[in-house]
Amino acid sequence: MQVNNVETLFQKTLQDSGLTAKQQAVLSVSLNLFAAQGFDRTSTSEIAKAAGVSEGTVFKQFKTKEGILSAIIDPVLDHVIPMAATEFMTEIDAAKITDFEGFLAYVIEDRITFALENQQQIKVFAQEIIRQPELIQTLLDKVQGLVTSKVGDIFRKFQAKGQLVDWPVERVARYIVGTVISYVLPQILFQLDANFDVKKASHNAAQFLARGLAPEK
Repeated sequence: MQVNNVETLFQKTLQDSGLTAKQQAVLSVSLNLFAAQGFDRTSTSEIAKAAGVSEGTVFKQFKTKEGILSAIIDPVLDHVIPMAATEFMTEIDAAKITDFEGFLAYVIEDRITFALENQQQIKVFAQEIIRQPELIQTLLDKVQGLVTSKVGDIFRKFQAKGQLVDWPVERVARYIVGTVISYVLPQILFQLDANFDVKKASHNAAQFLARGLAPEK
């Protein structure tokens, strides 16, 4: 399974943003500092020093530290999450998965692994969700839309096989996305289980969803 790095995806987004090199540097180091030591414990002077710019340069473009955070969150929502949600889709055909539960296990393990490999960077976004709960709906809408457009044909194939309930693709996607998030966010935010078993969690989630989304007999 391919697991891209959030920082790499973020860098790609910055390079296409039209921001100056200094502005890109400010956002790049801010993401890493917020991830490593938290938003509240990071000062603008630390950001400026790490980015190799003056503190005045930081304030000229982004006005406040909250402005920097917003400038990070927006491209994460608009570009990084879409790339992270879809970059593995080409592997699904290659995997030749023939049953719905196997498909679920593969997708869920892939994305949970991605989240845990990048948990420090994702934690910045997760913490902002706590401060702005409306972001969770935005996140759900974006990921659901992407998943729907990418895997609609796959869902319909499983529906034709009688392995998936005949619901609209959007409804099926919402249940899957919501379940994955319910596993990922608590672990990233609170690290509730130091011995978190990705394979076991993926298997349990896939089994739960496969049963819940099975056609009525």
